[in-house]
Amino acid sequence: MTIRSGVYRIKNSKSGTYFDNSEKNREVIHGWDSRPGSGNQEWEVRQQNDNSYTLRNVSSRRWAHASGNRDGSRVKAEDTEREASHWDICDAGDNNYHIYLKGTREVIDLDMGKDENGTSINIWGKTDARQQKWKFDKVRDVDGGHCDDRRDVPGPQQPLPQPGGGGGGGGGGGGGGAGRYQGACPAGRYWIRNAHSGTALDLSGSNSNDGAAVIGYQVTQGNNQQWELEPGVQGYRIRNIATGTHLSLRSGERPDAGTLLTGNNKNTAEWDVQGTQDGYTLHLAGTNFVLDLAQGSAENGAKVAPHSGLKLYPPSAGIILKFEKQSGIQEAASH
Repeated sequence: MTIRSGVYRIKNSKSGTYFDNSEKNREVIHGWDSRPGSGNQEWEVRQQNDNSYTLRNVSSRRWAHASGNRDGSRVKAEDTEREASHWDICDAGDNNYHIYLKGTREVIDLDMGKDENGTSINIWGKTDARQQKWKFDKVRDVDGGHCDDRRDVPGPQQPLPQPGGGGGGGGGGGGGGAGRYQGACPAGRYWIRNAHSGTALDLSGSNSNDGAAVIGYQVTQGNNQQWELEPGVQGYRIRNIATGTHLSLRSGERPDAGTLLTGNNKNTAEWDVQGTQDGYTLHLAGTNFVLDLAQGSAENGAKVAPHSGLKLYPPSAGIILKFEKQSGIQEAASH
């Protein structure tokens, strides 16, 4: 049976452990106990025009890549798609599959089929060993559910609607009448991740107080990492699902380099979503400030702040974002 493009968890047939991208070292792919819902164990499996496949981690956005083409070469996670990131997935019977490095007889192999966390994953010449067989457990479809699949490179800028005639502040994102904003990414509910670090935009501790910290944090898929893009006048108001507060500045603060972003009830900023070749950027509407994850850091608790004067080409590591829209997310209760 042919594997169709989708998001999968990939389970070793001998150990029962999963193909896992380490949180501590993003280059490492190893075997690990099941962690349902963890993006480290979810892989976008995409069939290419030549019928080979790429395996891209949902959390880190890195590709599974062979470090060589000989027995014992490690399978690593690389941030660039290369020839060695392409795999042939072939039916091995009983809902098992061999994953061949494209154009070779080398397959992905869990070292000795060990069930210990952290067991290395390499390529090895194909045998009938069960540690070379993998099951693909589908999580969801990949096409149509991710805003980051789009590559909207900005064309000529259209004039932004002028304030007034409906106001930019206040409540929810209903309507859609004349003058309502629509950015490069459609309105809706998303997880927002940094393209470099793979970490998510996170309202720390689901804190509903004005001024609560917004940080970068490993993907947990909690409600405090879900954000609703609600059309305003010059941009989206970005509302946190866990608290109902909005991505903004502290009341009374003006944007400046290093000013930390927060969740806020009273001060509802609008954000202009612009497309780039690599993802999206969030601009504080009416200013030259753009949302930036400090140094593109993958550390939990990394600061998120507006910065000015950042050039998009080449982009700073911290400003390029991915918007991942999930189907089946339930509406949060009103706060």
